[in-house]
Amino acid sequence: MFASLQLSSASFRPKFQSKSIYALSSTRLATIRCSAATSRKRYSITLLPGDGIGPEVISVAKKVLKLAGSLEGMEFGFKEMPVGGCALDLTGVPLPEETLLAAKQSDAVLLGAIGGYKWDNNKKHLKPETGLLQLRSGLKVFANLRPASVSPQK
Repeated sequence: MFASLQLSSASFRPKFQSKSIYALSSTRLATIRCSAATSRKRYSITLLPGDGIGPEVISVAKKVLKLAGSLEGMEFGFKEMPVGGCALDLTGVPLPEETLLAAKQSDAVLLGAIGGYKWDNNKKHLKPETGLLQLRSGLKVFANLRPASVSPQK
């Protein structure tokens, strides 16, 4: 079981502290974690950077996951595989079998961006987007989850 305790640092301010220092310090939350009672959890994630800005986004997302995992007692194993246009350039198909197999064997898949002008004139079965459709079909998923904000109706 994972134990976590959050305390306001305001309650730990010494009484001898001057008001000027007190005004400069911000109220922060201190987190005390006890991971001795739990074993580290390990998850495998297939990274599919894809095309365009995808590799840059996936690179930062990987760093964020490593940091968040270290704070929460989790370990992530990453395996980067080609998909989309970069897969077309490397293998001649938008979704290599190895990529689909790696995605099926992992606990999660993190997908970057797919497509670009370079492949716009390809036949349908050789478009980067076809790799995305094949990936969804191969994993038996249908949704592309994105952040959304709900605005109040008037």
